[in-house]
Amino acid sequence: MTIARDNLDALTGLRFVAAFTIAFGHASAAWLPVTAIGMPLFFTLSGFIIHYVYSDAFAAQRRRAAGEFAIARFSRIYPLYAFLLAYQLFFTPMGPPLAHLSQLPLLLAYLSASWTWFPYMIDGNMPGDWFYAISWSVPTEIFFYICYALFLYRIAGLRSIRVCLISLIGFCVLAYLYFYTLFLTRDAWEPALLSHFPQYVARTTDFNQSLYRWFLYHSPYSRILEFIAGVLTCQLFRLVRREGIALQRLHPGAIAVVGLIVLAFLFPAFGYLGEANPWLATGNHSLGAFLVTLHMNFLFAPACCLLIFSLALGGTALARVLSSRPCRYLGDISYSTYLSHPLAPRILMHAGVTLSSSLAYVVVLFALIYAMSTVLYAVVELPAKRWLRRMLDARLQTSAALSRGAAP
Repeated sequence: MTIARDNLDALTGLRFVAAFTIAFGHASAAWLPVTAIGMPLFFTLSGFIIHYVYSDAFAAQRRRAAGEFAIARFSRIYPLYAFLLAYQLFFTPMGPPLAHLSQLPLLLAYLSASWTWFPYMIDGNMPGDWFYAISWSVPTEIFFYICYALFLYRIAGLRSIRVCLISLIGFCVLAYLYFYTLFLTRDAWEPALLSHFPQYVARTTDFNQSLYRWFLYHSPYSRILEFIAGVLTCQLFRLVRREGIALQRLHPGAIAVVGLIVLAFLFPAFGYLGEANPWLATGNHSLGAFLVTLHMNFLFAPACCLLIFSLALGGTALARVLSSRPCRYLGDISYSTYLSHPLAPRILMHAGVTLSSSLAYVVVLFALIYAMSTVLYAVVELPAKRWLRRMLDARLQTSAALSRGAAP
């Protein structure tokens, strides 16, 4: 069931910004903190777009909408993920360890794109720090889609702007309180969990391979709160637009400025405290340590929601820039950019280009990243999506026809 709606071109351009911040952060260890903004931007934007595109269809006919939703999201996300997974399995050292029978559950989790749902370890590494690590957000995102189809679509039941705004603000406050509770009690629950998962280590021993990091950063159980914030933001936008409130009364430019100011305050604070505060230390319950801990999930989510809401409203210079044709195209290929960009430094290294501290290297690196993204989008992502949708839509329609024919 397709329901017509206006395109929000500025949000397509914002996808380019999110993918660029992540690729930029991975280009050098010195720039890595920037990715702490890129991922919340992806997850909140995903919640907004999913609700914007599918909420009316779920309200009209949930069962049919759920089938079409599953086809659309599978055909959009899985083909490129599977293509690059196959490359990793056959052309990198990732494949041989997964060929062992003992690693069959993890191999199946990779194939089904669900490997962040469970605390796996392989060769002493979390999969999120192993081969094809960049794909961790794909199974996390798929978990969000399942939750949306099961119950999050009901957020469309909020019919009052006031109630929706209070719900969004209250949700953000509760999310912070939830993570603060986890932060205050981490010295109790982390050892309790480690007793059930001895393959992991404590955060103070090796943060990168800790169960603590998997739960708060990679797993969908913590990251889904960003997605829900995006859904609530979208519902507020839908209600505002339904009421026909003029842009002059909403001041989208001021909303964007507030969002950018919050980001401009939190980002350097997080960066400074991350270096100066022993935020992982046992017994450290300081607010500074809590702020740094939040960078793994919800720290920047409210600011991202403000930016997304402002851009959806439009009428600002930033919205016009992100709505331009180049930004829209770069937004269209952003998924290919995100999943493929770690390959670019390896290609340059094999080509003997290693001047990673020079401006020339960065220019060449991003030229290669966007060249690969363009090719993957045109050769893999688009054709696979179109073919899968035709095939799966035909099967869905056949199944529906048979069900109607069998009805008494």
